Amino acid sequence: MAAFLRLPVGTGVHDAVTDAGGLARATAKKARMRRPDAQLISRARRGDIAACLEAGRKYLQGTSGFPRHVTLGLEYLQQAERARADDTLQLIVESLDLYEIAAHGRVATLQRAAQAGRAAAQMKLAIWLSLTAVDPEEAMRWFRSAAAGGETAARKVLTAYTPDDLSEERVVARLRSLKAVPGIGWAALLTFAMDRALMRQEPQILFRALAVSLELDGSPEAGLADKVFEALSYASKVQPVDTAVDRRAIEALLDDCVARGNTGAALMLGLALSGQDVGALAWESLVTSQNFRKASALLMRAADGGHGEAWSRLYEIHSNHNGSVANPPMARFCLEKAAASGAVIAQRRLGATILRASGSLRDVEQGMHWLYQAAQAGDEAAHRLLCTFVLPVDSRDVDAARALEEIEQSSPGLALRLQVARDFGLTKLEAMTVDLVGSQRPWGLVVGRNPFIRHAKLSAPRAVPAISESVQHNLRRVVAQVAGGGVRGAEFQDFDLRHRMVRLKQVLQAHGLAESMFFARACSNELDVLRGGGRWARMAKAELDEAMALPGGAAEGSQTAC
Repeated sequence: MAAFLRLPVGTGVHDAVTDAGGLARATAKKARMRRPDAQLISRARRGDIAACLEAGRKYLQGTSGFPRHVTLGLEYLQQAERARADDTLQLIVESLDLYEIAAHGRVATLQRAAQAGRAAAQMKLAIWLSLTAVDPEEAMRWFRSAAAGGETAARKVLTAYTPDDLSEERVVARLRSLKAVPGIGWAALLTFAMDRALMRQEPQILFRALAVSLELDGSPEAGLADKVFEALSYASKVQPVDTAVDRRAIEALLDDCVARGNTGAALMLGLALSGQDVGALAWESLVTSQNFRKASALLMRAADGGHGEAWSRLYEIHSNHNGSVANPPMARFCLEKAAASGAVIAQRRLGATILRASGSLRDVEQGMHWLYQAAQAGDEAAHRLLCTFVLPVDSRDVDAARALEEIEQSSPGLALRLQVARDFGLTKLEAMTVDLVGSQRPWGLVVGRNPFIRHAKLSAPRAVPAISESVQHNLRRVVAQVAGGGVRGAEFQDFDLRHRMVRLKQVLQAHGLAESMFFARACSNELDVLRGGGRWARMAKAELDEAMALPGGAAEGSQTAC
């Protein structure tokens, strides 16, 4: 027997079929393969058509002492396909379920068998097209052919469902009604269809397979739950499509993912339960109703797992004073975490919140920091709110630039201060007293308290943001020149307040320039408003409301009750 199995390999068999010898030897050792079976394999390896058909049948069906080996069986049948096409088609259609046919790339074989009039092939092809074709019209044609050929399940489909109704809900309903049909391999087929739809970027087909798979009975299965989450994650990034998915099943499967440590599923389910859409997916398509307490717990789990966007939603639901989970301290904590994670809207809201309630220079500086971060990221609402802290200065930029160039020739130190005064909207007193080096901040500058001025409102410190990158660049340049002693022609007197005022008057008169070209005008009361807090909040109400608005456009605190 051993010598017989070591016969030379025939030249008419595909390379993969050469594994037959090894498989046959292993089978002979374990199951004492009968001599006729060994002779059959030998003839098949030499290219005998009848032997290839018989060996292929036994391997596909796993009968007569042969182990079931679909790949090897198909390789044998491939050798006989040209000579015995009808027999080969029949064996493949009858021996393999629909999933195996699709997974082994034999859909074209199934189509040929259906076109040859085999009712079983027509039925399987109708199911395959119903599941994977964007237009289900062709599937209905094959259902009609299968029904004419005697397929009972096809007749039931045509009786129960109007053939002309090709809506997505009806297509899914037809597929669900066929789950009892044998020879399909539904669980594996649906997973295969979802993988195929993901690879081919077909969201409609993806949701169709998902809708059918969620109708499978039994407790959540880990593999299916993970596949559902993967499918929903992809669907959330594409255009919305019509679906017929069971929302209760989705929630149960996402819960199963969360229980196994999937923080992405926790984020998705938490957002949906809190009433927020997940990308292109409406929250109503994922859950049956809102549940803010469960949503809060899920979002906290997601945030702890590294999903920074969860902090923003946590802030929104905890800051809603009409909600069941209203908690202002927790809302503030979540807002700070969201801002720290880089969420631009959270940075803007946090900055506005701090400035609105500020009672000290430290609070104002902290609020400026967050607003500047948001503005740098391109947030227009944050930029407009920052602009409310900058007093306007008259004249055109071109005229001011030309005047500064002339002043710089005779008094460079003064020219630097005039540049800063115009950029930040400082009054003459502020511009002449500000410590250019010590006042610089990453977001702008702070005009410090002036000990030589007795009026408290005039001498109190004031934070002024840089409202553009060019303004901040100019400030860095000025500070570098002053700190490095690189101001040409600058003498000690240039940094004395009294000398600066005299020098300023002389220079402006010499060049015929008005003070309004460089300095803002404001009384002590107006300057006090610009130091933040309640008075500033009333003055900048429109910009503040815009900054505190939610993504949907509603202002904070106006959400519906949780």
